[in-house]
Amino acid sequence: MRFLAVFIFLCGFISANMQSSYKTDNIWLISLQTYRDYMSSVSELEKLQNRLQNDSSIVLKEEIDILKSNLKLYNYENRQPLYEIFQPFENVLKLIENANVSHFSLLSNDIDKSVKELNKLMKNYENEYEKAFDIIGGFENEAKNKNASKEAISAFQNDKRLLKISLDTLRKTFDSVAKQYELYNKKVTDFKNKEIKKLSYILAFIAFLFVFMTLIKIFLKKRLKKEKSEESDRRLFLIKKIMNILFVIVIILIFAFSYIDNMARALAVFGVIGAGLTVVMKEWVLSYVGWFVLITSNSIQLGDRIKISKDGRSIIGDVINISLTKITLYENITNDALTEHKKAGRVIFVPNYYLIMGEVYNYTHLSLKTILDLVEICISFESNIAKAEKIALESTNAITGKFTEMAKKQYDALKKYYTLRNMTQYPKVFFYPSVYGNGIVMGVWYVSPYREILKHKSEVTKEIIARFKNESDIRLIYSANTLFLENNQPNT
Repeated sequence: MRFLAVFIFLCGFISANMQSSYKTDNIWLISLQTYRDYMSSVSELEKLQNRLQNDSSIVLKEEIDILKSNLKLYNYENRQPLYEIFQPFENVLKLIENANVSHFSLLSNDIDKSVKELNKLMKNYENEYEKAFDIIGGFENEAKNKNASKEAISAFQNDKRLLKISLDTLRKTFDSVAKQYELYNKKVTDFKNKEIKKLSYILAFIAFLFVFMTLIKIFLKKRLKKEKSEESDRRLFLIKKIMNILFVIVIILIFAFSYIDNMARALAVFGVIGAGLTVVMKEWVLSYVGWFVLITSNSIQLGDRIKISKDGRSIIGDVINISLTKITLYENITNDALTEHKKAGRVIFVPNYYLIMGEVYNYTHLSLKTILDLVEICISFESNIAKAEKIALESTNAITGKFTEMAKKQYDALKKYYTLRNMTQYPKVFFYPSVYGNGIVMGVWYVSPYREILKHKSEVTKEIIARFKNESDIRLIYSANTLFLENNQPNT
């Protein structure tokens, strides 16, 4: 009897030892062994907790705590047996289910790659399963041959049953992945067709809008060209500029409303971005505001001649373009070009924000086409002032008198927009002492077209000086001493 008991114990021990040590690189057996170790630890924990009812020693409590910590490392709580085999399939399934078809270009490559890897993995798992099943079956037959205990043989059978259940569950999970993958591809295809259709409609509308605005520009160009005036050219340029900007804004809005799902969130994001850009790009934002002010206020238009004082120097030129960020001037030959710059003909770019923050002089605002210009001539105290004034008025009126009536009409037209007093008669002559105390300065004011300022200044100056030289009682004062040398020696 003793020999029989020892034999049965040894057979049970050998079969249990074989069962609990599947030493192989087979993924199924490794996972199975991990799960059996976990279950063994759970059984051990239950025994220790039962002992705790009769033995509340500190050592026992410490063993229980250590065992609980070890069980957490297995991570089997609320998970199915052999879960590590299922994990890649579950991850891909979640990836597909959570994928947004509107971002298919970013996700499709990852999903396709993951599904292909699962196909290879599934075939490998099926091959490894067959090997694992044969290995366990071999252990089971060996245990039967050695007359191992029923519990040991039953444990091998339980292992095979667990493998079969796990394989069936894994195949179902793989089928779910395949179905979801097929459904995802169908959604992506439908989304692409929908987006292509939507994009074709958008492009067709943009093309129609472009053709429509082009026809309007051609119609306005033909209509305004009949007027053949600077005002018509200015209006045509302004209309084209506004229409181009509106065209761009409409396109941006079309794409924004077509492709942004949550407009409230998008507007909030744009608001935050806009606030940041306002701080970082203050000058640019102010330039856009300046452009809007210039377009709506009509204070500066194309063709106007303006003067800007910046950093102690003057900038003067004709406005040849007004863009969103800057105004472009062409520098003509003017008084400032003669006295300050000593050059002309340059193209000058001025940021729009400076025009609404600094001082701007407009020579040709609205109806104005003329300005008042001045010629100064210094004569001696002994000169006949009355005669000098008469000659200056006659000479100036002969050259510029024809522009006085034109200036009055322009001035009257300006009264529609501003409170102005009546324009006095020009030309006018004023006398005041020279700052050097060597004579009297005669200032002659007259009307001149803004494009011919220097021409008329030159003509008026030459005419007055020529007539003064013929008068013995009018003597010009020069800024420098003049030395006259007479040659009294007889000719030989």
